[in-house]
Amino acid sequence: MSSKYQIFYLIGLIFIISSCKQDNKITLTNGTKYNIPSIDYSADLQMRFNKQDTSYSISPSDIEYFDTLKYFYKERKFEPIFIKGSDNTSLDSILNLLANSGEHGIQPQRYHVEQIKSDIAKISANNGEQKKYMANSELLLADAVLKYAYNLRYGVVNPYKLFPESYVIPAVDSAKRDIFKPFYQENVFDYLRGLQPKNPQYKKLQGALKHFSSLPIAGWEQIESPSQIDLITRRLAVLGFIDTTKINIDELSRKDSVFIKAVADFQKANGLTGDGTIGKPTLEKLNVTPDEYIQKIELSMERLRWSNYSDSTRYILVNIPEFYLHVIDNGRDRLDIKVCTGKKRPANYSERIKNYLKNKRSRPDDWQTPQLGGEISHLVLNPTWTVPPSIVKEEILRETAKDSNYLAKRNFKVFRNGKRVDLTKVDLKKYSPNKIPFSFVQDPGAGNALGKIKFMFLNKFGVYLHDTPTRGPFSRSYRAVSHGCIRVEKPFQLAEFLLANNSNWTLDDIKIETGNAVADKTKVAEYKLRRGELRKNSSYGKTTVVKFDHDIPVIIDYYTAWVDENGIVNFRNDVYDKDKILAKYLFEQEAK
Repeated sequence: MSSKYQIFYLIGLIFIISSCKQDNKITLTNGTKYNIPSIDYSADLQMRFNKQDTSYSISPSDIEYFDTLKYFYKERKFEPIFIKGSDNTSLDSILNLLANSGEHGIQPQRYHVEQIKSDIAKISANNGEQKKYMANSELLLADAVLKYAYNLRYGVVNPYKLFPESYVIPAVDSAKRDIFKPFYQENVFDYLRGLQPKNPQYKKLQGALKHFSSLPIAGWEQIESPSQIDLITRRLAVLGFIDTTKINIDELSRKDSVFIKAVADFQKANGLTGDGTIGKPTLEKLNVTPDEYIQKIELSMERLRWSNYSDSTRYILVNIPEFYLHVIDNGRDRLDIKVCTGKKRPANYSERIKNYLKNKRSRPDDWQTPQLGGEISHLVLNPTWTVPPSIVKEEILRETAKDSNYLAKRNFKVFRNGKRVDLTKVDLKKYSPNKIPFSFVQDPGAGNALGKIKFMFLNKFGVYLHDTPTRGPFSRSYRAVSHGCIRVEKPFQLAEFLLANNSNWTLDDIKIETGNAVADKTKVAEYKLRRGELRKNSSYGKTTVVKFDHDIPVIIDYYTAWVDENGIVNFRNDVYDKDKILAKYLFEQEAK
């Protein structure tokens, strides 16, 4: 049923319920009518908050807001809000909304739906326990409403607690909310329905979730070989890469252009090279089950509930598992650029960090790019590079051991206690890897690790976006190869977008200053006349800072499922095992 017809259905349902109001009856979603008597059960509701009472099927420990609700109802002398003999017009709609929480990737059992329906059914039995079931229904429904409201606005899992060291994307502070706001609404159902996330990507994923939930789980055969063309063709058709209304899949062959294109499109949607050739990586993706697809979609929806930065008109989004940067302008994806992100932690990282925290020796390197947000405030042209201690330990020591002239060849300067040291007097073999007394700064120029330009935004990790002389990884599909910062394949394309926020510098100015060619040679002479004024108070040596008139938001996030502008559902590998971690807690929470 479309959302439009659902609304008309609910309006009609409410009209029918209102016309029966004098009978104190309410029509539930299954069409059965139940009597809600107009009786005072406040004393029973008060007793329901007795933690020692074990006669109920759902214990206090399984009611998330038990203590909070006890305080709330005590303040109102245990007067009910939902389960009462009059004004029941929205109860059925609320239950229906909770029962359909699967549309958000959240299981309805989280909201006690079946238990509430069962208790309401028992109220009409008039067996002397009406008040008990009314009290239980009231408490469970109140808990469900608070949970649903919180989950839709802030998510089921708190990312700051789950990823305390690597998640710092700004979000609305849930601690400052009025937790009881849903109860103060004239129409609780309308309020809850209005909490539907407005993010366009969220709505697209809801559609994707519905589609993948309809796929047949039984008979999802494993494809063992590229020669199983019939099975591969059917799989591609089911996944939407072959239009069976126009193509007879029984007639397709391995060399058919339609088949090759379908394979290539499938590969691209799964982060593989779209060459149309079926190798082991493609077979692995073809064998992903509907349940695995569904889980990735649900995890992405949960992440979208954590922070709604799509409210920004213009922003930059880096999606770590995708290895792409997107320039978003007025809701449209204006520019897509390949990026390299930080290396994955070693398999034994958890054990090593525990040992470090215990003895404070040999902290393991962590180069995974964090999830964070900020605002790009300026560019640095021809940057210097101050080498982090972890890279000194991993790379500088190794390279100088192989080549005593490495530092000179790579244009490094070495300092000790702030004073420059003659390179010929630097002998790193004398020192322990954890006790090197020098700092290393690479001058601008060819071979500088940051390339010709870097994009700066304030954050506690010291992460930024930058150019790179190392171009090889951009030709690969897996690009988690950096030390945490974001390497940008086409930095001048990104700079052109950002320069809309600077009234003085042009893209040609940037290119000329960094030694790159420009199409119009007359721009070189013009720039030379303006260079002194442009660089005034913002340069040191070859390095120049280009400040923006207005900062632009940048978000570095983690999505393994999304729908692109062509309506194709994309999936990526769980590069940092964050899906694995989130799934454990998300689906455990749903079970509560």
